[in-house]
Amino acid sequence: MDRRYLRNVNIDLYRSCTFKEKRDVLNVFWRKNVEASSRIGTAAVQYGYYAIICLVVVMLELALILAAALDHASFVAGTSALAELFMIWSTWWAIKRYQVLKSQFAG
Repeated sequence: MDRRYLRNVNIDLYRSCTFKEKRDVLNVFWRKNVEASSRIGTAAVQYGYYAIICLVVVMLELALILAAALDHASFVAGTSALAELFMIWSTWWAIKRYQVLKSQFAG
């Protein structure tokens, strides 16, 4: 297995956080202009890499649903198209935040 992958998917610090700290991690990751300690920032970087992977998987799943639904021109096609647009925007935002947080907290 590729060592780079294992290093990037390590979420030990995030897992060791309390419930309140995990809430702070989510605030730091998904919102701009939130102050964070180095522990919370590092946990947000760990969470961010994992979140991006999950968002890409969901985005691909929605693309498959959209492709199947377009054949039938159904309500599902419209709904999945809107969901796909939201997922694309969410993934773009997550990548942008991950890059910002990684430059601040991961060196």
